[in-house]
Amino acid sequence: MRQRKKSLRSFLLIAASIISLAGFISLITLFPPDYQVHLFIFQFSIISVFFSLLFFTLFTGGTVVFKSKTQGLLIALFVAGYLLFRLNNFTHPFFFILLASLFLTLELLFTYRK
Repeated sequence: MRQRKKSLRSFLLIAASIISLAGFISLITLFPPDYQVHLFIFQFSIISVFFSLLFFTLFTGGTVVFKSKTQGLLIALFVAGYLLFRLNNFTHPFFFILLASLFLTLELLFTYRK
């Protein structure tokens, strides 16, 4: 019973990863970066959708590959954080080193707790 539940969970994660990757690729190819999404009375940039899909794709893919939700979360946050730094013109190598050291420390903290 337990093995069946694990295989179903991994199948769902793989399916979610593939679907989110397809949505992410179609978002990149179909919409320009300055496109505005109109939803009822709300209006927001496509960049927020880009980062949401990027995060979900990397989270599910990292969880499938490393079989750990915390490592999938850390990978997704690291890449999204790095791209947000680049978007805001924080391109000095010091920012990358700072971000990498932060996530390395978090990874060591989570592995030390186990």
